[in-house]
Amino acid sequence: MGQTRTYTGNDRDQVVGLLEALLDGDTAAQLRTASTLAWIGIRTRKRDASVRGRLSSAARGRVSEVHLLPVLKALPTLPLPVRCELAMALGDLAGGVAASELARLAVATSAEARLISVDALGKIGGPRAVEMLMAAAGDVNETVRAEVARALGQLALAEMEVDASEAVAVESLLLDVSAGDPSEYVREVADEALAALREASSLPSHASADRTPVPVTSVTA
Repeated sequence: MGQTRTYTGNDRDQVVGLLEALLDGDTAAQLRTASTLAWIGIRTRKRDASVRGRLSSAARGRVSEVHLLPVLKALPTLPLPVRCELAMALGDLAGGVAASELARLAVATSAEARLISVDALGKIGGPRAVEMLMAAAGDVNETVRAEVARALGQLALAEMEVDASEAVAVESLLLDVSAGDPSEYVREVADEALAALREASSLPSHASADRTPVPVTSVTA
């Protein structure tokens, strides 16, 4: 992987070392390691907030797949707190290679795990992540649904710079959420995402009030 201006060799070396150490030790040690990785991801994102995925392409990973694959393979077997911390790190550091494992976490029993995985998928982007985010729009938890709307809106905004037509399906889903989600909070988040998309595209507004409300069907127990 090429080194970016805001992601130093020292950062990469530290991440590689932590990934190699993650599967060793007890749960407490794994949690500390995963938390450190998550903090590095947050710090890196703050330095370079523009590095994130789009609807049609996943964000570039910041470390090699060689170092990520053993951790991704073990992800389903790790204790839930470790998985949650690691998912936060993967959203900032792993790129598209992590999308499939994060997608599995997006249908976990724990709402906390689903929320974190949705956040990570929104940072990574790409077709696989978008597919899972679309499915998660029917989650039973309103906070998860709101994060889905926010994540899809951000990915669509990033796509506007390349091809505005790719955002049509996302806009349609957000319109349905805006008109039919049972939660006022989720509807407000969808409306904010729609407003940002319309401003970016300079297209005529679609009045959500003109659409027949489409209730969001829960897909996660």
